[in-house]
Amino acid sequence: MYKVLFSCLILIITFQPQHIFADGHGDLISGVINAISVDENNQLNGILLMTSDGQFLNIDVQSGENPTEFGLDNIAGERWTGNQNDDSIEVVSKLKDHQNRFVPLTILHNEGVAKEIVDMEKRDVSNNLNFLFACFAVAWVAFFGYLIIINGRIKKSLKNG
Repeated sequence: MYKVLFSCLILIITFQPQHIFADGHGDLISGVINAISVDENNQLNGILLMTSDGQFLNIDVQSGENPTEFGLDNIAGERWTGNQNDDSIEVVSKLKDHQNRFVPLTILHNEGVAKEIVDMEKRDVSNNLNFLFACFAVAWVAFFGYLIIINGRIKKSLKNG
């Protein structure tokens, strides 16, 4: 019985799909805004993004059924969220502010049409690993210190009793 279950488990693991796309096959790019395209009603049409390797990409925004979503921070760090349908005029002012401050953006897009535009991720994994190591080191030192204290109390109680 165990051989059959083990064989089924091996088959399931072996024939699993190699790629899983949780975002509907979108591509991520990061860069700073070079130009903002607006129409006569001051609504956003698209942006020209300069990536870190010097390439320029024209990214269009989408209105309608699946509008482009925005998640942008201002200079004070307050988060603003909106979409192209509801906040298209305010988006232009937020993106102009980002352009003036050279704030990098991360854009999830599909064939040049943006699905989401957010501030660029600023996580530094190596610093996070250093903090993780420090926390584990403190925890282990505290654990072994506790064992030494308990061991001393046990020896003291054996001598007295």
